[in-house]
Amino acid sequence: MAIDFSYKGKEYPTLVDLAKALPINSAKLVQWTEDADKFSAEAGSLCYESYPHLGIVNHCRDSGHNTVLEHNLFTFVKKVPIFVARQDMRARHATFDERSLRYVRLKDGGFEYYIPPELKKTGREHELDQWIYHHEKAFELYGHYTDEEIMENERARALLPLGIATMYTDSRNAVGWRHHAIKRLCLRAQQEIRLLYRSITKQLISKAPRLFGDLNMPCYMKQGCGESKPCGLIELDLKTNRALSYEKKLSRQSDSKKVYLTK
Repeated sequence: MAIDFSYKGKEYPTLVDLAKALPINSAKLVQWTEDADKFSAEAGSLCYESYPHLGIVNHCRDSGHNTVLEHNLFTFVKKVPIFVARQDMRARHATFDERSLRYVRLKDGGFEYYIPPELKKTGREHELDQWIYHHEKAFELYGHYTDEEIMENERARALLPLGIATMYTDSRNAVGWRHHAIKRLCLRAQQEIRLLYRSITKQLISKAPRLFGDLNMPCYMKQGCGESKPCGLIELDLKTNRALSYEKKLSRQSDSKKVYLTK
């Protein structure tokens, strides 16, 4: 397994230090199976006693033979608003370890909170000031309750808004990341988690392009749009529910099987 605790050219001694350095609503790949594409090819070739061409990975990925992909593990550390984390943690077949506000007291710069982009626009200065005031006031009261030992951390945390940052480690195999990324890359997903998964997907592709290189919005993938109420922003083929531009791309492929089975 490869491990990387660096961010923007700086190495951090521990995962805690790295997590604190991340901006809110971001994720950093910190551990992964090296040569994941090649190992998946090896696992797939064992099934057929064949040579481990990388095209096997494409074939298994696109055919839903998920066990070949599941041998590879990828771990991210994340710093996101609590409301994003609660959506993220709905993922199945994932392992999470989150900073516990039952035992950890927010102090010394640990109180970070999300500011929506709408409040950063010109003319929204008053609303932005209100947003900041209410979050800072909540932290002031939280500090008072805990400093004066009026109540324990675990109870005082109930006062804190859902926009404050939480940090956690998230490990999944390749299939787990694929499944949830497809759901969250959809334009119907909330913007914050959609942007988070764009970053996650980009990092996954950089380490294993065969396992993750096809990841996109669902309407640009084999399964097409599965929403009962599509976003209305992308023109879909009425039969397949896939983006028309994606359908045109498929029609230009003379023989998709030959494409998948190339090295």
